[in-house]
Amino acid sequence: MEEAKKPLKTKLLRRLAPYITRYAWLGVGALLCLIVVDAAGVLQPYLVKRAIDVDVVGRNLPGLARTGILLAVIMAAGYLFQVISGYGIQYLGQRLLLDLRMDLFRKVLSLSSDFFDRTPVGNTLTNLSNDLEALREFISEGIVSIAGDLLRVCMILVAMLVINYVLALVAFITIPFFLTVTFLFRASIRAGFREVRKANGEINVALSETLSGVREIHQFGYEGEARASFARNNKHYRTAYMKVVNAYALFFPAIEIITNASMILILLAAHFLLGASLQVGVIFAFFAYVNMFFWPLRQMAEKFNLFQSAVAATERIFKLMDEKVAVVSPQTEQTVTSPAALVFDNVGFRYAPDAPVLRGISFRVEPGEKVAIVGPTGAGKTTLISLVTRLYDVQEGRILLDGKDIRSVPLEALRTAVATVPQDVFLFTGTIAENISLYRDSVDWRTIEHAAQEVRANRFIAALPKGYGEPVGEEGKRLSEGQQQLIGLSRAFARDPALVILDEATSNIDSETEHLISEGIQRLLANRTAVIIAHRLSTIKAVDRILVLQRGRVVQEGNHDELVRRDGLYRQLYEMQSLMLAK
Repeated sequence: MEEAKKPLKTKLLRRLAPYITRYAWLGVGALLCLIVVDAAGVLQPYLVKRAIDVDVVGRNLPGLARTGILLAVIMAAGYLFQVISGYGIQYLGQRLLLDLRMDLFRKVLSLSSDFFDRTPVGNTLTNLSNDLEALREFISEGIVSIAGDLLRVCMILVAMLVINYVLALVAFITIPFFLTVTFLFRASIRAGFREVRKANGEINVALSETLSGVREIHQFGYEGEARASFARNNKHYRTAYMKVVNAYALFFPAIEIITNASMILILLAAHFLLGASLQVGVIFAFFAYVNMFFWPLRQMAEKFNLFQSAVAATERIFKLMDEKVAVVSPQTEQTVTSPAALVFDNVGFRYAPDAPVLRGISFRVEPGEKVAIVGPTGAGKTTLISLVTRLYDVQEGRILLDGKDIRSVPLEALRTAVATVPQDVFLFTGTIAENISLYRDSVDWRTIEHAAQEVRANRFIAALPKGYGEPVGEEGKRLSEGQQQLIGLSRAFARDPALVILDEATSNIDSETEHLISEGIQRLLANRTAVIIAHRLSTIKAVDRILVLQRGRVVQEGNHDELVRRDGLYRQLYEMQSLMLAK
């Protein structure tokens, strides 16, 4: 199993190489600083040994002073270079985190709706936060630090052998015990953190669902069940993490025992093998070196956890990076003029292989024509408008806008030319002006004000303390649903689109507000091609044409009066709604 994982680890490290080599100078600089730090640390016990055995025993006060000054200089240099290396390593980690996070964020933005349909939001959030942080931690505190620890171990081995090779060999007797304990620790910690990462992902998914659906939780009295479900996830995390805690609780005392055993063996060897010929400073130096020797080894054992966590995180990160982009923007300069004709030519689409949603849809909307699309739930209305903006790509047939296959138009140009006003307008954290312009340079202040005036949004905006600079809050929570819808209409107007899609844009607005914006909608649609997804049939009597969808097919076509006179689905839907309103 482990052998099978080695190629994977090598492949992942190769994927990381371009990011690391980009800032290789930082890593090399930090490593050089660590060499100075390690050399300074290894020299200190040797200088103390010399001070004891030469200067103190020989009562050489000037020599002791010189040794003390040299020791102080080395300690100061070690401190200075440690500060520099620490800053360099952390800066390296932050630069890599910035680059990786931006690349990953760009990738997420490029993915089409099918990815988000099958991937929980919590998993993607984990990739962008926890996984990237685990990778940064390993790069910041792992790669360079491990290299520094290895150098320190080598320096300590050399120093011990130079001072007294007999005591050095005695001290090395405990190394096999250390390696055995470390191996057991690695196996335990690997299993523990694998379970911790899984439990952490479950918590993120649960939190994402809870925060997104908190209103429904309150409305349906689901608080108790939500708490119980989250408690199960939380307990799973606690249980998994306690396995890690137990491993650490056993590992560190075991290392202390091995360290102390080395010191005892050194004392025994000094007494029975070397006797009076051994100097006091040598004993002090060896005690210091034994502590120093096992410390970096223990650090490297801990870094193994960072490595395991980073490998798992890197695997998930690059799995997302390698996710196939279903909707690709063509490298052309095609544009769409206004008003634009919209043509569905034998369009077929399915979310699942055995469940077709649209079946051979064909119709044409002339430039400037207003066409409504109606039908029962599940008829394919929402899918149809999602295909126009290429949230999904058609699987059969083609869609033409302004005489061009929409797959030949760059996505940015296509989605700028098509303005969609959904039932539930999503507002971003920011001001009203920013939500109308969506931070586009082409939408200046004059355009923002004009768009708001046209849809009558300026009336409520003028009453706000900061006017267009008023913050809307997270997801527009500081505004009413009617006000949010007015901002959505202003946003569409400001883009001057060639095609407008209204998904029953007034369904969430009270009658007074609906009356205020009805004229604005007419101005928005004036001289533009429009497709209106209608749920209330009374709102589409004045459109040029109505298409009736049923089970993914166009079953009727005509204006309101014609369709009401015919015996068919539209008449049934209209009579049903009229009856409900009469009640």
